[in-house]
Amino acid sequence: MDRGTLALPGNQERLIKAVAAANPRTAVVLNTSSSTSMPWLDGTAAVLQMYYPGQEGAAATAAVLFGDCDPGGRLTQSFAVDDAHHPVAGDPRRYPGVNGTEQYSEGIHVGYRWYDAQGVHPLFPFGHGLSYTSFAYEDLRVRGNEVGFTVRNTGRRDGVEVAQVYLGPSPDLRLDQAVRLLAGYRRLALRAGERRRATVRLDRRTLSSWDAGRHDWVLGTGRRSVWVGSSSRDLRLRGSVEVGA
Repeated sequence: MDRGTLALPGNQERLIKAVAAANPRTAVVLNTSSSTSMPWLDGTAAVLQMYYPGQEGAAATAAVLFGDCDPGGRLTQSFAVDDAHHPVAGDPRRYPGVNGTEQYSEGIHVGYRWYDAQGVHPLFPFGHGLSYTSFAYEDLRVRGNEVGFTVRNTGRRDGVEVAQVYLGPSPDLRLDQAVRLLAGYRRLALRAGERRRATVRLDRRTLSSWDAGRHDWVLGTGRRSVWVGSSSRDLRLRGSVEVGA
């Protein structure tokens, strides 16, 4: 309730624009509680989201900025473009609420699921994060309930990649389902030129949907799409899995 907008408070946006106008190689470090809009983004060289990092935050920030370590974190939420393009925009019943009551009416389409269902492009998607190197995804194999793939560091220095596996809806369920849901991930620290095989197991709960009528989890059978990539919108590999009863 303390935030009426996604914008940075006070004159911070004006400050960033002024500094970036003087030096377009400016890197902006954000210490914010959650997502913010960034109308100044195109005029800057980089953005480092540090959230509230605690007493060692200054040392950690310096280590990333000077390249002593790779920025291996990934976004646990979607960043909206502006105040008009996020799940509670334009609906006062969702936010800020009516007569002190907020309605969570989005159902299962929370966070990145809402952006996918509505076809809305986020500023930064769920799972996003860059590295000082680059990565390639190869050789997707789905066997039973295990998703295997290879990640290769294609750059000249060591780095961290968080490979994410997403699962598509079941054709057999007559329930509301996500366009894609996060089924698992692997955090891989790879040396320059190194490649590594990773496996994500699809457990029964991940393959199931909640049926409010039955008050129970129902297995989503049938052929379901599987994607692997570095964020919910950067999907490098695609396959499928056949889920039996």
